[in-house]
Amino acid sequence: MTDESIKGHRDRLRQRFSAHGFKGFHDYEVLELLLTYAIPRVDVKPIAKSLLNQFGTLAGVFDANVVELSQIKGMGEKGAVFLTLIRQVEIRYLASDLPGKNVYDRPEKVKAYLRMQMQGRGMESFGAIFTDQQHRHLATQILFEGTVDRTAVYPRNLMKRALELDAKGLILFHNHPGGTARASQEDMDLTRRMAEACAHLDIKILDHFLIAGTEVISFKEKGWY
Repeated sequence: MTDESIKGHRDRLRQRFSAHGFKGFHDYEVLELLLTYAIPRVDVKPIAKSLLNQFGTLAGVFDANVVELSQIKGMGEKGAVFLTLIRQVEIRYLASDLPGKNVYDRPEKVKAYLRMQMQGRGMESFGAIFTDQQHRHLATQILFEGTVDRTAVYPRNLMKRALELDAKGLILFHNHPGGTARASQEDMDLTRRMAEACAHLDIKILDHFLIAGTEVISFKEKGWY
């Protein structure tokens, strides 16, 4: 493509988005449009298609790190860093609507935030959202990280952090990297132990979320504790 045809194609992509958002866009065109802001004067369609071929989905692309993205021909470090910004901005966007807000009033935002926070992590991780008496968000913290399929979780460390924050409610969460979207018996037993330990300190376990891929499953909704 000539410089003029590349510029014309980029302009048409931007005009389509300005008029209709991503309606009618293929996934590769979404990446193509984004890359026009990071990679100048180059036909970025082949790069966008290579990204999807390598990582499978848009989620796979945005979960990839700078080193992985840089290995795609034509990306370069600038393009790779730009794409990693997309996921980080989304996490900050979702997190910005939580502090001081009642987490029960926005369950879908909480789920979306946890999915973005945990998706793509290679190791099993365990954390908690801490709330006050009115279920208002105080803090979110990943407390433990382990191997690809196991995390050592210590209730006393969780209790210590809850007391430091004067928290009265907890939403637990952990991921199954590459695993099943169903809680194990060990997961359910741990949740019950946590709930019993919290009860002695007048702290309530509000829920426990399991993140597996793009799924976020509520223990409470499933009756798992």
